[in-house]
Amino acid sequence: MHTINLTSIHYFGFIYLSFAHQTDGVYSKDEQNTLWKCLLKWMPENSEHAEFTKIMDETMQWYKKMKDDDDFQENLIIIAERMNDFDWFTEERKIESLKDLKAIALSDKNFLDNEKKWMRIIAKAWNLNSSIVRKIAK
Repeated sequence: MHTINLTSIHYFGFIYLSFAHQTDGVYSKDEQNTLWKCLLKWMPENSEHAEFTKIMDETMQWYKKMKDDDDFQENLIIIAERMNDFDWFTEERKIESLKDLKAIALSDKNFLDNEKKWMRIIAKAWNLNSSIVRKIAK
């Protein structure tokens, strides 16, 4: 397996995929479709579809390698915290990303308490005020 040059899109993909699968143990086609739509908007303008597909393949391999680790949730939090290092990842974009998580959660027509819990955990890693999360996760 080749070494992955991790980008912010890999981080988003990992967080979104983890959220979609780990919160209820299922990664449905509807969740995948919503997840891909949400991720596409974070891609640089004029990106090739092949580049997006490559990133998603790499992200899936990364996720599969880590998903059964005992410290998976701790690693997810570390990855979410790394997003704070990107200057462009402003509070507005963090909120937009939380809204993406809610869209992924609702893609199966359910919004589980565990999904709301994960949103709070990720928002805390992004240093977002809990009142913002309550508004989004209602």
